[in-house]
Amino acid sequence: MSTVQRITKNIAITGFSQLLISISGFLLVIYIARYLGKADFGKFNFALYFSTFFLIIADPGISSFIIREIARNKELTNEYVTNASLIKSITSLITFILIVVSINLMGYPQDTKLIVYLFGTYTLLTSFSLTFRAVYQAFEKMQCTAVLDIAKQLILIISVSFVIYSNRSLLELAYCYVLTGIVDILLNVIFLKKIEHIEPKFNLALWKPMIIKAFPFGLNGFFAVFFFKIDTFMLSVIKGYVEVGIYSAAYTPLLALSTVTSNMITTAIYPVMSKNFIHLKNSLEFMTAYSSKYIMIIGLPISIGCFTLADQFINLFYGDQYSESIIAFKILALFIPLRLISGITGTLLTSIDKQNIRTFSVGICAAINIILNIILIPNLGFIGAAISTVISELCLYIIFLIFIQKYYKKIKINQYFTKPFVASLLMGLFITMTPELNLYLLVMISAIVYIIALLFLGTFDQEDKKLFKQIFKSV
Repeated sequence: MSTVQRITKNIAITGFSQLLISISGFLLVIYIARYLGKADFGKFNFALYFSTFFLIIADPGISSFIIREIARNKELTNEYVTNASLIKSITSLITFILIVVSINLMGYPQDTKLIVYLFGTYTLLTSFSLTFRAVYQAFEKMQCTAVLDIAKQLILIISVSFVIYSNRSLLELAYCYVLTGIVDILLNVIFLKKIEHIEPKFNLALWKPMIIKAFPFGLNGFFAVFFFKIDTFMLSVIKGYVEVGIYSAAYTPLLALSTVTSNMITTAIYPVMSKNFIHLKNSLEFMTAYSSKYIMIIGLPISIGCFTLADQFINLFYGDQYSESIIAFKILALFIPLRLISGITGTLLTSIDKQNIRTFSVGICAAINIILNIILIPNLGFIGAAISTVISELCLYIIFLIFIQKYYKKIKINQYFTKPFVASLLMGLFITMTPELNLYLLVMISAIVYIIALLFLGTFDQEDKKLFKQIFKSV
């Protein structure tokens, strides 16, 4: 099977599972938001995001690191999985203690503290399961990850639905997440035995070099958490839970949509890029350029569509209860293509062993995001948080490009964006001219308009045709 066919297969598998998970997860978030109301929904998001700030301690980049190392040498699986699991057991305990101490020092009410404890436990369980998922990704066994992700989502949906149907509290809702995390760990252990027979192979001498080499991955994740979620925390401190709820209603579906789309591509190409950097360095430029092209073909119309149809989407999702979220939804829609392309360029930096540079870049932009939030939130509230997010995403993309040119080579990816952008604008113009159409019909016709515009503008060249042929063969 060729590289293109292998990547296509993995994207198809990942895409199918992520599509199911994203749709069901999005409906679940809407269900929760409508049930809790703005204040409790804000508290829900605060507790969930607060615990993720401590993930650098629970998983100092080990999961991402072993993906790269096992993808390059499968014989390291036993040693890396055993020692990574032991390290994470210790760091997770330390992390939970820090979560408890931190939330108590900040003086939040007792009910908020309990919810943070529960979501902290769920976050740590999810982090631990990433060790096993790293093996599936390194072996390019995306079907295992797909089945586990779907099973995890199904358990969460059933348990949350029961709690809401029984008219229970936010605290009991948080217990559902803990239960889901525990079952996910057990299923991962079962699946791992089918992929690789793990024999405990403890090697304390490996701990220090593993942690040192993995730390840039973890630091990158830590900065990414600040990058994406610090605005929620700052809103809770400066403006309160109601504004967090309004902002989260707009931000959560868009972040989930962009993350799912980005992960579909990067999950499939990361192990291949890492392997090719050792054996086929010249192929990285082609993979980066064309991955960027196709992800922007996907991302740009989503962004324009969400921007032009923001009021209809918010009303459809939440009703009049969250009408204030419309303006934030419009602004945040602009970060989708930036988020997607940064996923590709960031993956390239990691694949060429420049994860330190990637971490540095995300750190700079996280700082920019914090500064912008400090300036804008006091006067603009959730609108200021939305503006900060978009500007920070733009800065990250620019910085990634600068470092790729410096440490790898100049890749002319911007030239691939013009035609999808023009086609997206034409689609947006069509949407604004036909507001009387039913929303579902409008979305379908707009997608057809976009595809026709792409073809009319000559977006696809001979290289694309070769790729399509290989993809069709794999299908």
